[in-house]
Amino acid sequence: MISLAKILVGVDLSHADRLISQDLSEQCQEAVTKAILLAKTGGGELTFFAALDISEQALHLIETDDGEEKAAVVREAEQVLSLLVELAAQSGVKAGFCLSFGKSWHKMIQEVIKNNHTMIVIGRKKRTSISNFFFGRTAIKLLRKCPVPVYVAKPDPVRPVESILVADDFAEIGEDLLDAGVQFAKALDTRLHVVHVVESGDDYKLAGSGIAREDLDKMHNEELEHANTIAADRLSRTDARTISQGTMVHIEKGTAEKVISKILIDEKVDLLIMGTNGRTGFSAMMMGNTAERLLAESDCSLLAIKPRDFECSVKA
Repeated sequence: MISLAKILVGVDLSHADRLISQDLSEQCQEAVTKAILLAKTGGGELTFFAALDISEQALHLIETDDGEEKAAVVREAEQVLSLLVELAAQSGVKAGFCLSFGKSWHKMIQEVIKNNHTMIVIGRKKRTSISNFFFGRTAIKLLRKCPVPVYVAKPDPVRPVESILVADDFAEIGEDLLDAGVQFAKALDTRLHVVHVVESGDDYKLAGSGIAREDLDKMHNEELEHANTIAADRLSRTDARTISQGTMVHIEKGTAEKVISKILIDEKVDLLIMGTNGRTGFSAMMMGNTAERLLAESDCSLLAIKPRDFECSVKA
């Protein structure tokens, strides 16, 4: 199960042309709202975290005059974060805050490692082109590098979570994804969908090799039936039977990205739970992975979970 005991909430204090603003952006409000709900549901506590990402030259300027300017910036930021702590308290959730200077994604991961946070919650803008995600976006950096689950809240905080989709590729991490899906479906009283995609990338090669169409169809059907059996067995080892809104299993043939995208739309999915491979370097920049591409192109929230053997490259 995913622990909701210590949730770190990413807060972007900048707004428009201001370094610090009490008028939080829409995506930041989403993260705050969702984090309070998750903490209240799971009996956890929150830490509202903000990192002021300014240049060394700007930091040097505000540190002049015996540090008075920097102290003023810090006080203003802490006032905003204190308001969020009060907001959480109104919902019966214990909360605190933390302020830092530097790259948001890097400082958040360091805070996770240092103080043993169990999840990160951040907001996201509305659907955008994936090209905007290639360089330096906080969400993508966290998906690749953060050692704990990352919840990227959808653009519509008013709409409740009514359906959850778990993408299980039958790897070891899929067991953790299923457990998380069942956990969240029970906690939020929602319907759970589970999808496994039987990849069909080599079908065109087989079709051109002289194999009869009926033999290909038979092979496809056997693959789907086998996948159904495996999916049912994996689900039976969870508490899915206790989900009041029920569970639906989807076994589809095609490519993961296309199949999942279609189910997200057809079933009006609010939360997608997927594993990430934590790829880094040039291959990650150019290729990304399915979770990243779906984050860019869909309007649902994403809960991304790392493999059990994931090693974080960031040091506390």
